[in-house]
Amino acid sequence: MRDEKKQRRQEAILLEALKLFTERGYFNTSVSDIQSGANLSVGTLYNYFKNKEAIAVTLFSNIENCLYENLCEIERKYDNVYDRCRAIVLHLFDTTERNSDSMQYLFYTKHREVVPVEKSVFVSLPFLKMREMVLNGQKSGDIRKMEPHVAMVTLFGGPVRMIYLRIDGVLEKPLPAYFEECWDSAWRGVRA
Repeated sequence: MRDEKKQRRQEAILLEALKLFTERGYFNTSVSDIQSGANLSVGTLYNYFKNKEAIAVTLFSNIENCLYENLCEIERKYDNVYDRCRAIVLHLFDTTERNSDSMQYLFYTKHREVVPVEKSVFVSLPFLKMREMVLNGQKSGDIRKMEPHVAMVTLFGGPVRMIYLRIDGVLEKPLPAYFEECWDSAWRGVRA
């Protein structure tokens, strides 16, 4: 029971931080704002995190790990690069619709400004997994030989930009409404 209560409190802190970081920005959010929104005392919050930076790092790590686990599941489920990469784009679109705050935090936050030692999202575990799939697609002959970073940008850059457009409110329809056309364009750019 005690562990459950501890986990619920930590989740409340992280959810409130995510909400505030995406609404106000990291630098415009104080520990006091997070503590107040999570309905906890300042002392309780500091029992879980030593500072706002620790909250930001944990939040990024949790989102990164969740996305990585989902990509690994996609990799296990599908046996070819076309189906895997297609499922990744659909997963990113669906996740944006279900939890836009997480995707906004993942893509929009300049993590090196917030936490100077933190890496760019584009060299995080999920993107390294996506790169590995592209390289395997080149080895299998499904993706044409080209510089792997160019292939990554061609395959996933357009869909990621669509996520930005949706988060910014430019796209009125949910992302899955654009999926087939977006995926077809991306795949045509890399297929062998």
